[in-house]
Amino acid sequence: MGRILFFVLLALGIAVAWSLSRRRNKLDNRERLELELLRRERRRDEERRAAAGEQMVRCAHCGVYVPAGDALRRGEHVYCSPKCRDAGPRER
Repeated sequence: MGRILFFVLLALGIAVAWSLSRRRNKLDNRERLELELLRRERRRDEERRAAAGEQMVRCAHCGVYVPAGDALRRGEHVYCSPKCRDAGPRER
């Protein structure tokens, strides 16, 4: 009798947990469509950025070109590495 009661309570607990999770995660059709459109826009934006590439900037010390996102800045100067940044801009 104890085992049967255990399995009945276990099944009931699983059913309640499943029901609560379904209710909480439920989206109507309009919300699903909006979510899908938002995901498509994000994918398009990421593809455009990847296709366009990134602007390259020149190191003020050694003259090497590096992507702007990887460059280190100090004031108005741009550097390729901490070593160049610490050395400062080279007079040309």
